[in-house]
Order: sequence, then structure tokens, then C-alpha cells
Amino acid sequence: MRCGLIFSMRKIQYYYNPDTCNYEKVKPSKLRWIRNAVIYLLLALIIAAGALLILHRYYPSPKEARFTAEQQNLEMKWQLLEMEVESLNFLIEALWVHDEEIRVILELDSLPLVIRMAGFGGARSFKDLLSRRLIFEQKIVSVYQRIEKLKAKLHIQEASLDTLASYANERDNFWACMPAIQPVDNKDLRRLSTVFGMRLHPIYNKWMTHRGLDFMGKTGVPVYATGNGTVKLAQMTYGGFGNLIIIDHGYGYKTRYAHLNLFNVVKGRKVKRGELIGYMGRTGRSAGVHLHYEVLKNGVQVNPIGFFERELGEKEFANLLAKAKQATIPLD
Repeated sequence: MRCGLIFSMRKIQYYYNPDTCNYEKVKPSKLRWIRNAVIYLLLALIIAAGALLILHRYYPSPKEARFTAEQQNLEMKWQLLEMEVESLNFLIEALWVHDEEIRVILELDSLPLVIRMAGFGGARSFKDLLSRRLIFEQKIVSVYQRIEKLKAKLHIQEASLDTLASYANERDNFWACMPAIQPVDNKDLRRLSTVFGMRLHPIYNKWMTHRGLDFMGKTGVPVYATGNGTVKLAQMTYGGFGNLIIIDHGYGYKTRYAHLNLFNVVKGRKVKRGELIGYMGRTGRSAGVHLHYEVLKNGVQVNPIGFFERELGEKEFANLLAKAKQATIPLD
């Protein structure tokens, strides 16, 4: 029978056996042994897990270190991409400003903002991207949407610039065709009659309308085309204008050059502004050597003085006015 005092030494329990008069070890039960084993095992697992966490945090493996470095590199590139998108958006908006300034100069309507903002396909355009279930799905889709928006804006701006270029070329052609210079050089000009309207006819001696300007000089003074165009007539006429040249400039404009001495062009020829087309004379009904010059807009004569006075410098215009004061009566 087991009895007597039980005590432990170094965590080993002993009891006194009176039958043998000796101290013998206490043998633990199986349940207690299993419980102790489980406790030791759990403690060992907790210590091991803590050690692994510390090692993982402060001493990553080479593979983990490469992954972390690659992730940081991708984050930096992503931030740079977002900055580039913002920069491109700023440049496009700067193009809008210049585009509108050019439209004002060319007298074109402003392009509405709703068109400039350029819509696109929306979420459906990224169906394939969304189907991949990416980790940073929203962030990636957001940047892709901004890029698609930029592309759409650029297409709109490209179309607008094409329109401006086409219209500018047409405007260049228009200004080149406008009858915008004097048909006679100031150095060859003796006098100028600016009477446009009713005047006393120098030959018929009665009041009649005068629908042009009379440039007076010597026989043979060069006469120049006042704008680009096509010669529609270059021949002797019998209605009072004598040798007459008519140039069609397009855009509803025509010019007439009457009482010429000689022609330097023929019907059908293309001429440029400033090109020599004939020489001053006094053919037809004329009271003296001069060039009768007319500008017609949609078949109606308009005062030519308003077309070329803006092309003259201050001294040239003063000279023109001085010559105009010398002769107020037309010669035809």
C-alpha cells in the first residue's frame, strides 16, 4: 500500500514507501502525461511561430526581398504614369486655348465644351480587363479610363486642327484673290479721281453715274492685277470702255480695267496679284489718258478705294490723297 510523505526534487515527485522503507518516484497518470505533452507542444509552436514572424519581418528571404523591390518599383512607375496622364491632360487643355484663339482670328464658331470633353465607351470598354480579377482592379481601371479619355480628346483636337488648317488655307486663298492693291504704281500716277457716283460726264456734258476710280498717267504706264484670278475678257469693246480686261477673282469679286493701250494677257489666263496685265491708254470714250478701274461684288460696282487704301503706308496714302485733290473730275 502506497503511503507516506510525498515531496519533489528537481520537479520529480517522490513518496515514502513504508513497506520498503525507501523513497520511490511517483509515476504520473497517462492523462496528466498527455496534458503536459500538449502544453509543451503548444508552447513550442507559439515560440516557433513568433520566431518565424520576427525572421520574416526583419530578415526576409532573397525571394521576398526581390518581390518587395519589384513591388516598390511598380508603385513608382505607377505614380509616374499618373503624373504623365495629368501632364498630357494639361497640354490638351492648353491646345484648347490656342485652338479657340485661332477660331476667333478665322471668325469660326467656338467648339462646344461638350464636344471637346469627348465621351467614350465607359465600363464596357474594360470588360476584358475586369474579367481578369486583378488585385488593384479599381486603380488600374481608373487610369485606363483616363488614358482612353485623353485619346478621345486628342482625336477631337486633331479633327479641329484639320478643320482650322483647311479653313485657313481657304482664307489665304480668299485674301490672295481679294482686289486689295492699286492697279497703278504711285510713281507712275499723275492724278487720281476718287469720284464714285454722280458726276458731269466730260464728253456728253450731262450728269451720269461714275462707278469706278480714274488713275491718270502717261500712255504705256503698267497696269497690274489687283488680286489673283482668271482673265475672263481681254479685248476691244464698243460700249465706251475701249480695250477692256475683266478678271474673275472668285468669291463673287470681279475687276475691270478700261481704256487700255495694250494687253499683256489673254482670255483664260491665270494671273497673280501684282502681275502686269496691260498698259494705260485712252481707247474708247475717254477725255484723256487714264485707267478706269472698277470692283464688282456679286455683279454690283462698289467703291474700289476701300479695298486698297489699307495696303498703303502712311506716306503712300498721303501721296494718293494729294494726287486725288489735283483732279476731282473723271475722264470718262
